[in-house]
Amino acid sequence: MKRCVILSLVLFSCLFINAQTNALIEKMQKERADIEQQITESEKILQGTENDIATQVANLNTITARLKERRRLLDQTKRDIRSLNTQTQKLENEIKQLQQEYDECSTRYADACRFYQHQQVSFNPVTFLFSSSSFRQLTRRMRYISEYSKSLATLAEDIRAKQDTLKNRKEQIELVRQEKLVLQKEQQKNEAAVAAEEKNQRAIVNKLQSKRSSLKKEIQAQQKKITSLNKEIDRQIELAIKEQQKASDKATPVKVEEDIKLTGSFESNKGKLPVPITGPYLIVGNFGVQNVAGMRDVKINNLGVDLQGNSGSQARAVFDGVVSTVFQQGKGQIGVLVRHGKYISVYCNLSDISVAKGDKLKTGDIIGNIQVSENGQYILHFQLHKETTKLNPSEWLRR
Repeated sequence: MKRCVILSLVLFSCLFINAQTNALIEKMQKERADIEQQITESEKILQGTENDIATQVANLNTITARLKERRRLLDQTKRDIRSLNTQTQKLENEIKQLQQEYDECSTRYADACRFYQHQQVSFNPVTFLFSSSSFRQLTRRMRYISEYSKSLATLAEDIRAKQDTLKNRKEQIELVRQEKLVLQKEQQKNEAAVAAEEKNQRAIVNKLQSKRSSLKKEIQAQQKKITSLNKEIDRQIELAIKEQQKASDKATPVKVEEDIKLTGSFESNKGKLPVPITGPYLIVGNFGVQNVAGMRDVKINNLGVDLQGNSGSQARAVFDGVVSTVFQQGKGQIGVLVRHGKYISVYCNLSDISVAKGDKLKTGDIIGNIQVSENGQYILHFQLHKETTKLNPSEWLRR
């Protein structure tokens, strides 16, 4: 029974360590693969080739976004290497401890065998048993012989178990070392890719630097459009809130409970919401006041995030909700507000939509197609509000 317990514990320990190491490697491989796929797909995103300022700024945003993704992959690779170093050190310490225990067990077993062989010369078990002076002494002597034999067998089993564990740990450390070699090669490749992307970024920045006055005019024009859009979004949200308040005054308690439940569900999914665009994408505009890459004195203020996709990219709902507003944004562009309890998601720069006011949406439902810009780019402008409070969408979206 004791042997079975020892073998079971060894088997469980080996399986647990194997699963732990394999899970670590698989997790790291998946994380890197996700980022690599995002970079690969983002390279397919179309870019304009004209030399006008607007296109150059757009291309700079695209390259800067892709550079950020490449740096993210490089950072992930470095973190994975550090994790593997930690795992290697842990396994090396275990191997050292196991080797010491194995040597001690082997020594004890060898001493026990030598003692038993020495006793066999002058010791006859049968004579030892039948020379007992009483039945009680006979029983004790029988138990002594049995326990001594069992202790030798248990010690031998313990040695075999430690041998198996040692072999397993050595296999695991070799697996970790091989993965580390792969990662080190990936790190070199990623460093080269980052350097090439930085070179592209510098080339565009240098071109724009030579046209600084025109660049500032272009940024000012862009900011004017953004400000105008933000005012319209704020106006539409205020109207939607007033409309919702009127409806709530007439609503049943069940309706109010549904809104409360939807609000709570939305809040609990912070950092888990899907990106509001289909297909490969790049975040070419972040929330808040941002510098144009390479130019400290050229800034732009963004109250949402801008996601650039390919031709055919569509906007999709980030959570269950109800379409509360559809509004004309200008030049054929359409904006859509979707209410999720107290939260409102905003989707702008749509060419046509597949929803109407009052429609109930599920997470991932298509809202509409993204309008192509004058520069030939497909950029979805996405905002997130809690009533009139503007939120940073990047803190809510899953990456």
